[in-house]
Amino acid sequence: MVVKRLIDGRFQFIRVVSTKAYTKTYLMTDHSDAAKPKCIVKHLQLPTHNATTLKFLSDLLAKRVSLLKRMGDHPAIAKNLSTVQEDQDFYWVRDYVPGQPLVTELAEGKPKAETEVQSFLAEALAILDTIQRHGIAHQNLHPNNLIRHREQGHLVLVDFGLIQDIGTSEAIAATNGGSSELSPESAYLPQVEHRQFTRFAADHFALGMIAVQMATGLSNEAMPRLSQADFLAQVKLQLDECSSLSPAMKDLLLRMVSPQPEAQFHQAKDILIALVELSTPPATRLAPNATTRPELQKKDTGASEQGTAVGAADQSRAPRGWRRPWIWLGAGTALALLAVGGVVLMRLPQRLEIYNLLQQAETAQRRGQSSDALADLDQVLDLQPTHVEALTQRSNLLWENGQSEQALQDLTNAIQADPEAAELYYKRGNVRFLVGDLQGAIADYSEAIQHQEDYADAYVNRGNARAEMGDEAGAIDDYTAAISLDSNPETKADAYLNRCLSRSNLEDYAAALSDCDDAVNLRPNNSLAYENRGLVKRRLNDFQGAIQDFSIAIQINSSAPEPYYNRGLTRQDLGDFAGALDDFNQTIQLNPKHPLALYDRGLLYAEMGEPDRAIADLETVASACLDVSRLGCFDDAQYQLEKLRAAQNSSL
Repeated sequence: MVVKRLIDGRFQFIRVVSTKAYTKTYLMTDHSDAAKPKCIVKHLQLPTHNATTLKFLSDLLAKRVSLLKRMGDHPAIAKNLSTVQEDQDFYWVRDYVPGQPLVTELAEGKPKAETEVQSFLAEALAILDTIQRHGIAHQNLHPNNLIRHREQGHLVLVDFGLIQDIGTSEAIAATNGGSSELSPESAYLPQVEHRQFTRFAADHFALGMIAVQMATGLSNEAMPRLSQADFLAQVKLQLDECSSLSPAMKDLLLRMVSPQPEAQFHQAKDILIALVELSTPPATRLAPNATTRPELQKKDTGASEQGTAVGAADQSRAPRGWRRPWIWLGAGTALALLAVGGVVLMRLPQRLEIYNLLQQAETAQRRGQSSDALADLDQVLDLQPTHVEALTQRSNLLWENGQSEQALQDLTNAIQADPEAAELYYKRGNVRFLVGDLQGAIADYSEAIQHQEDYADAYVNRGNARAEMGDEAGAIDDYTAAISLDSNPETKADAYLNRCLSRSNLEDYAAALSDCDDAVNLRPNNSLAYENRGLVKRRLNDFQGAIQDFSIAIQINSSAPEPYYNRGLTRQDLGDFAGALDDFNQTIQLNPKHPLALYDRGLLYAEMGEPDRAIADLETVASACLDVSRLGCFDDAQYQLEKLRAAQNSSL
């Protein structure tokens, strides 16, 4: 399509750069400037005719661009010039950057020396550090979106991802030339099924894969894909066979691309520190402090129509904002190599051995070799049974191996060794929460708060535990305390989101809606905020409003089963059985063991006059509930089965 008119009375078409299903990218000139400089215009046709959804998407895009503009001018970041909205058409305009995308350098297919790889990483990470300081993730990082400036020679970052999953699985972005939109199987993009990457970690993954490609000279097609079961092993094999990198540099890249949360760097500055240490002669530096501390898995609980957990059989995302339990503490503090005194000198070999074992354990953990990591940590604790970091690291590994009692014991021993550490009580509280010891979890969160009065995450998780026990008023008090204490928008959003549910459960619907609105405003691209607001609207019998919120949650995160399930219930409320059945089917496709979706689909089949299908679903539910010892759920399914079978027999 040739754009003959001026867009916004200002931007004049030159040529099409790329075309996709919902997006086009143009090279244009800016007639508002006397020099008429070139610019890149991204034309996004929003794939919806629903006025409310259209407004939501356009507002979200405008907020994203506004956030980018607040970074100000930076020579390594393309300047965002304007946004224009015309009905369903959204235009995003940025500076044209003269130069070639990094993909042209990679296309040479020649492995780069370690110094070149380090130089590239240092420059690119410095740019990421700049945007992360403003709370921004790129979300669409790949070699087409790093431009080598023709005159000045430095890298320029272009075309941030604006929003994911708007009618297509591709990210919305563009480059100076060629298509910038990544296929779901791109080597640089963590795929939908790998959502354990945080926003920042996804950018680190992309940068790590670019560095791997640079070091090996491999083509994009030959690069390992994250969807491969042996992904990390394949990356290591390619680095070993095709690159000249040192073992330490290989380990750093493996950590950057690891899908395991416990291995990932938290921020770009952490990677920069590690990179500097790689470049520093070993004799001149002390033992490093590890800065990245991974997490225990979140508790996966689905939202029922009442907004409560559906139990162990449901592995969907929890509607309550869970403040995640950091467990891994790193490789130890710096050794006192210059300490004076005979006793210290005598103990130095043991301390060096402990440090080396901790390093080995961390490396083994990054590579998924948990048994080797456990063996190393066992040796550390044989040498020093009260070593707090080793105890917490081993606790994390034991938990991942299903040894919850031993994991708790290690944290208890760590607390005995350091009884003033609030974080240790918080971590033990998280483990107790996950194993169902809610009273123990509350006691530990209370201890953490006693040792650190402004521990907002402890207030949030204590509120979650109290809510699980039915103490919604106590939970509201904790969420309110967290909101008043913490300026971190993520923590505040979780607290508002959870308080919304608790207030809704207490039938304070006006206050609940206000809290959900605040959660949406703080995290406008978080599906849970809309999902929970939809739950409140459904309780208010605002079924259309609830469907609207569930639909937005699905557009933001189409792989989560819960919004489909709750939308199905709401459609059923309106008598839209076909729509409800579609949503239940989609829920079960995403989570084949979703007991509530199977149960409700079974009852819907019965209502639609399909008893055989209804019985099949309810038999599956009964078996699933029995497997996880949910006797109430099993009894309900059995009751419905008996009714259906009796009806069938009476009709014979």
